[in-house]
Amino acid sequence: MRILILGAGTVGSSIAKMLSKHQHDVTLVDRDSEKLDAMSESLDAMVLVGNVTEAAVLFQADAMNADLCLAVTDSDETNIVAASLAKALGARRTVARVYAPLTANLEIFDYCSHFGIDKIISLEQLTAVRLAQAIDNFTESLNLEPYLYGNLELMEFEIFEGARGVGKKIRDLGFPSAVRIGAIRRNRLPFIPCADDILQANDKIAIFGVHEDLQKVCKSMGGKLPQKKDIIIAGGGETGLHLAQLLKNRHRVRLIESDRDRCEELAATLGRSVEVINVDLHNRADLEEEHIGQADAFVACTGYDENNLIGCVEAKEMGVESTYCLISRVDYGDVIKNKLEIDFWTSPREAATRRMMNFLQRGVITSCDRIFNSEIQLVEVEVQPDSCISQCELKDAKLPPQCIILGASRKRGKMNQVPGAHFRFEPGDVALIVTRDPHLDAITEKFDSPKRA
Repeated sequence: MRILILGAGTVGSSIAKMLSKHQHDVTLVDRDSEKLDAMSESLDAMVLVGNVTEAAVLFQADAMNADLCLAVTDSDETNIVAASLAKALGARRTVARVYAPLTANLEIFDYCSHFGIDKIISLEQLTAVRLAQAIDNFTESLNLEPYLYGNLELMEFEIFEGARGVGKKIRDLGFPSAVRIGAIRRNRLPFIPCADDILQANDKIAIFGVHEDLQKVCKSMGGKLPQKKDIIIAGGGETGLHLAQLLKNRHRVRLIESDRDRCEELAATLGRSVEVINVDLHNRADLEEEHIGQADAFVACTGYDENNLIGCVEAKEMGVESTYCLISRVDYGDVIKNKLEIDFWTSPREAATRRMMNFLQRGVITSCDRIFNSEIQLVEVEVQPDSCISQCELKDAKLPPQCIILGASRKRGKMNQVPGAHFRFEPGDVALIVTRDPHLDAITEKFDSPKRA
């Protein structure tokens, strides 16, 4: 694929290196000539010096023929303008990186449609999602942006012998209308179920829907919900705030922050669902007074690598079972793994790189992931004008087998839902679909514009 990366900072350079190693045709643009000169010898990519908000520079970078344009400078405004220009010039898909607070406005105002950008991402949100995945041992599908699907999520649980659903067909389970079973793993073999499939004891199922409905379904079927943990989050920045928002419905969360004014902001934002504590991470006596050692998990995500590393080590010494660490310098990875006994670490760069791999799709597919780490795919597909799927209700769409539509996101009207039989897609909608590789082409044809001579 032809990929244009705007911004050669730590994120842009790491993505460029990763994509060039995967044999993609990469062009990297930045106004800092010294930075590009230092990278050019070790990077198998074209480099171009220039202002990424100038159309002439993007034209010279061949933006009109780019399959994917990633605007990842350190400026929100620059990224939005550059991605918008690249799209207008002809780039097939554009992604702009922004700082986390801006994404809170995406439900209020449709920045993507206004500026003609396909995706807006936040490194702080991506990093928080990566940490939440590790804490919950969730499927990679937790990557789904909360502002895209709202309170819809994917949950996995196991059904035990004697549970209410064992021996019943899926169509007879009486699930809420906004709940779908997307996949089942039986005897280690995953498959996509149909309405007549019968649940068996020890099945592990992946279901999609509103969080409250998923919990009710799991409880009614005798499933084992993910263990509710006592989690300490150290650091009340945007990553810590977003992580607390991701975890608060499933766990007991305490957020510690040394800045008192920031604590008041966090308390107002999070409400009573999260306990916000004004404590200095450097003061071990204060941490012990808050009984940090009794927590199941400790997550250090302040803005300083050394504070995070030391915080995790001290938390482990105080008795915390599992520690999770956010770092900026990935070269600390070997030290963390081999010397400090920290259970998991990630960085904004690593989280961004993993997410960008999902965007390397062609045609109407906007991102792709896996369920149960198997060949079962979870794909996001954008509905095109005059497509077959937009001409009829879902029940009449004649979709190929091994295809379950879990969710629908409509930018116009900010609607997110699990679509029923009478749902009708509109151009611009995004469908969340579970399928297998052999059926993907037949499915995407339904969402694509008709082939024109």
